[in-house]
Amino acid sequence: MQAILSLLSLSLVLVSVVQAQHAGIIEPHTSTEESGCHQSLGEGFENVQIETSDIRLHEQLFEQMLHAPAVQRLDHPQTDYLRTYCYRGILIVIRQDLRTPRPTGWVQLNFIVSDVAHVQQELESASQTLNEKERQQVARFRMKRDVMRGQRKVDRLEVYGPEGFLIGFDQPH
Repeated sequence: MQAILSLLSLSLVLVSVVQAQHAGIIEPHTSTEESGCHQSLGEGFENVQIETSDIRLHEQLFEQMLHAPAVQRLDHPQTDYLRTYCYRGILIVIRQDLRTPRPTGWVQLNFIVSDVAHVQQELESASQTLNEKERQQVARFRMKRDVMRGQRKVDRLEVYGPEGFLIGFDQPH
């Protein structure tokens, strides 16, 4: 009888988890260590959080173009949607408040790369998975040659994402 009650309890727990996942409350996710991102255990940098009025555009940017691993996807009905991605070792949290959606504003992430032309080629190739209208909403590219960044000259690729979100890739000379 004890074994039957234990199995029944376990079944109820599993059914609850599956129902929560199906409802979007809990979704499976990759650990930050598996995806190359590390959370701070003490003091220090943890992540970048970006507010948006349309999370779908950011999902297309991070998932289809940047191929950033999704670390977490949470949907809190009538509250917010959260998407966490690991991109180049940085946790980036995208949040859409369903009660008061806010456009992103201006957020800029900058990376140093060894071959900016290769990055441009990869991103432009990935952007071909989107139709022209989506591509214009999700990402636009601009290459700048021999620009000063700090105390050095670089070739710079700017990827303009949704709502004022920009990722810059600098290749020092």
